[in-house]
Amino acid sequence: MRKMYVYLAVLALLAIPAGATVTVGVPGGNLFQPTVNYFGPGPITYDNYTWSSTNASNQGGSVYGYTGGYGYLANGYWDAAIGPMAGVNDSFDAWGATDTMTFAFTTPVSWVGGFFNYVPGGSTPTTLAVWDVNGVLIESYNLTFNFNNYSLIDAGQWIRFTETTPIGFFTMTDNYVGVANPIPEPGSLLLLGTGVLGLAGVIRRKLNF
Repeated sequence: MRKMYVYLAVLALLAIPAGATVTVGVPGGNLFQPTVNYFGPGPITYDNYTWSSTNASNQGGSVYGYTGGYGYLANGYWDAAIGPMAGVNDSFDAWGATDTMTFAFTTPVSWVGGFFNYVPGGSTPTTLAVWDVNGVLIESYNLTFNFNNYSLIDAGQWIRFTETTPIGFFTMTDNYVGVANPIPEPGSLLLLGTGVLGLAGVIRRKLNF
């Protein structure tokens, strides 16, 4: 079965684009997470960024470089084939905490994007945001897509921020939001199959060990 292979895309600041935009549905990128299957708050430094999270303990903490199954309830499920991913592994509705993962760039970047999924229907927003090198908000975007299909495998949405202000930090907040970025299989950017996974019908996600 061919899967949708995805990336967390980060481009070094070589040229500043003329405009600040959020683009939805455009794939691309080449910055990879290592396969480390880490649980906790970090920090973990890799390539041009340091990853960290405010979730140190709920469900074992956030995950980084994780290659197991990861469920998003009505937005389906990411299986191991999607490759290393990072997930906040927490939500306000499930645990009473609003946690955030951060990618802090060693060298500022002009754009950042990737393939995302989250648990829809929460009482608090699921927010992606970019910040300048001083931690001042540049732009944010709330995820609202809802596939209403528990059996989807490796579904989600491409989102990319392109900014005139150099990006120092990229954050992902609440509702089990995750981003995945495996080594690609040529020509495999289409989702061609689904599976039945029997996810629990509550506002939380479950890890399959």
